[in-house]
Amino acid sequence: MSDSSDAPAFDDEVRTAREAEAATLWSDAIAHHEAALTQLPPSADEAALLTALGAAYWNLSEARIAWRTLRRAIALYSERGDGRGVATATLAILRIWGPPERQRAMAEAALDALGDADPHLRAWLLARIWRLEEAWRLADEHGFDDVRIIQISEDGWSALKRGDVDRAVALLRDAHTRYAAIRHYQPAADMLRMAGFNLLQFGRLDEGDHVAAEAVAYARSVHLRFQEQLAQLDRVGVAFARCEFDRGEVLLDELVDNTDFRADLYRMWTAELRGDAASALALMVDPERGGGAPTAMSQTHAAAAGALFRAGRQEAALRELHAWADIARTYNSMPDEAPALVDCLISLGTDELVREVRDAYAGQDYRAYNAYSTLQGRGMDEVRGALSLRLGDLRSAERWFRTGADWAAAQRCPLDEARCLERLAAVTGARHDVAGTRRHLGSARALFAAHGAEFYTRRVDAALASLTG
Repeated sequence: MSDSSDAPAFDDEVRTAREAEAATLWSDAIAHHEAALTQLPPSADEAALLTALGAAYWNLSEARIAWRTLRRAIALYSERGDGRGVATATLAILRIWGPPERQRAMAEAALDALGDADPHLRAWLLARIWRLEEAWRLADEHGFDDVRIIQISEDGWSALKRGDVDRAVALLRDAHTRYAAIRHYQPAADMLRMAGFNLLQFGRLDEGDHVAAEAVAYARSVHLRFQEQLAQLDRVGVAFARCEFDRGEVLLDELVDNTDFRADLYRMWTAELRGDAASALALMVDPERGGGAPTAMSQTHAAAAGALFRAGRQEAALRELHAWADIARTYNSMPDEAPALVDCLISLGTDELVREVRDAYAGQDYRAYNAYSTLQGRGMDEVRGALSLRLGDLRSAERWFRTGADWAAAQRCPLDEARCLERLAAVTGARHDVAGTRRHLGSARALFAAHGAEFYTRRVDAALASLTG
């Protein structure tokens, strides 16, 4: 710690850091906060500086250093019995994705430290652990309009469950506008990103891609790197689904210091489609890159299971399948993640697991069913049909494959259309309809070949050869 003679320089650094924060120039804010920390006068509040520094690091998607910095701030606040400080730093660290049980424990510890000292901070902590009625009661009592915005977003999720996608998107946009007006940048970005995400998820790709582009633009305007990456990779998924691989690369190249593992997943899947199994496996993502967040872990295990299986490494694929199932069943992410590993699941999964995934699709709490995995750039109906086929329900399998092929054709997703046609051939094959099987395989092959999907073209060629043999 510096002596009091450094106080003017310290004050200048803090003031400049705060000006940078107001301008959303997080890199500049980090530089000046770091400089201030090297010349702390005795009267300085180190914990407050660390809280601001950690929040700025997270805005630039620097999760590990943000986490360490904010943990240090929480420890300092705790040492001096500052409940407000603990609550403030905890709310900052809860923005970083992580295991829900860990986040809940931290929020509850902050609530204990805070007590009734600050109703506003208490309302936000309650909201973060979904004790929403308590949070809204405090918001009504004290006039916390920012906390009440959560009600708007919750109404949006309710509209989604009713199948009213347009109403849901309108509410999420409203929440975005309100958060942006009060300079709550991350929730503002999150609301707009989720509006696009759900339009995509419900199969409306043109509209979803448009809103995702808006989300990217907003995140860039306030320099939120992680939110920018999330929305941009949603757009990359659309390009991938439509075989617009060059456009996907352009979108990826626009990202600065990308830390989202989905970029490498799309590169892996593209290499695989082009028949380069060695490059695809070299691009497999270590699940630890997700920082322990369950959905990140399950996404990467799902991708690995599918890639390893298609490369012929069945034992390794089975291990990844088991790892995925253990995480995905706990966090209800099976429907979103199954498209990338459907071949592995159908071939190596137990009947119990196959039924569990089928039931997860059937149990989704939406009146309008999800047609597309925004996280993977793939349709979902192929999976629904493949699960039905594996379990011997030919009628349901045929219905889902035809529905999926029609949706994919309408949305200009040729690989999804071709995969559904390829699997329709399995239905006709089970019915001993050789002509129908050959027709579906031929249609699938034409689509695969036209879009450079060598892996699938070779697979269909083998199936056609077996018919001739």
